[in-house]
Amino acid sequence: MGFSRDVKKEVLERKPEDDGLWLSFLSGLFNSSALIDINENVLLKLHTDVKELVDVVTNICEKLYGTSPQINVEKARQIQKSDYYQITFDTKLATKLLLDTGCALLKDGKIVRYFSIDEYMVQDPENLKYFVQGAYVGCGTSSIKINKKDRMSTGYHLEFASKNYEFLSGLGHILAQFDVSAKLVKRKNLFILYVKDANEVSNVLALMGAYNAVLDLQNEMALRTLRNRINRQTNCMSANINKTVNASIRQNDAISKIITNIGLEELPQDLQNIALLRMANPEESLDELVKLATFPITKSGLSYRLNKIIKIADKIKE
Repeated sequence: MGFSRDVKKEVLERKPEDDGLWLSFLSGLFNSSALIDINENVLLKLHTDVKELVDVVTNICEKLYGTSPQINVEKARQIQKSDYYQITFDTKLATKLLLDTGCALLKDGKIVRYFSIDEYMVQDPENLKYFVQGAYVGCGTSSIKINKKDRMSTGYHLEFASKNYEFLSGLGHILAQFDVSAKLVKRKNLFILYVKDANEVSNVLALMGAYNAVLDLQNEMALRTLRNRINRQTNCMSANINKTVNASIRQNDAISKIITNIGLEELPQDLQNIALLRMANPEESLDELVKLATFPITKSGLSYRLNKIIKIADKIKE
């Protein structure tokens, strides 16, 4: 089960103390994903592969309107091994729902579509929380991978996708109040409101009340940070080992060249001592050579003398 679906299931499990808050939830849900057509008749449909949403919408209508039999839930088809459902509301119930959730209003005695966010639906923190919950359940997704082997291949991405530009624009302003800088772009025939910063994604989850998801995300962030640090340290160690090996090879080659062409005895006594030390320990690092030396020498002094040996070998003409 993916992280995005886990978030949806978690927010759908949370029941508000005030049943009226469900209207804010439905407002976010309808604005984000419902098929709404207002002509001679009022058409309101929802499509989802989240079974828990079907149950929640049914229960809301039972509590607020006592008309659950007027909601038809059909298993439409199989998509990616998940059941796909269609929720259809009859004209009378659809009209009530759209007016009560601020998705439509009466103008000159006629019901017309209202595409922006009704201020009453987000008038206080609790209303706002359930509105964002509905929006995410309706059109929210996230590519974040939790506890997966290939988790490092994905970033911290959360987005809302909808055809309703006014709704996403308003949602972006709502998120900005909670230090979430979401960007709104157009992708083909959809508008996308997305967040890529891990802390901002965490803020969105907290705003929705998805606290288990927040903890999972924080743990994932800590694990990724630790793994990145270990990888950097490992890479640094590998680079240092390669550097040490290459340096020792060059030093040993220089000493061999000197022995073959002019003889080691032609070097000053201090360089002879260093050359013999290196020859006896061809693979050791400078730190280890300092420890193995039977004469007083510092690491910088050892490095200086080895470089002098290399320069002497470079000047030798074969």
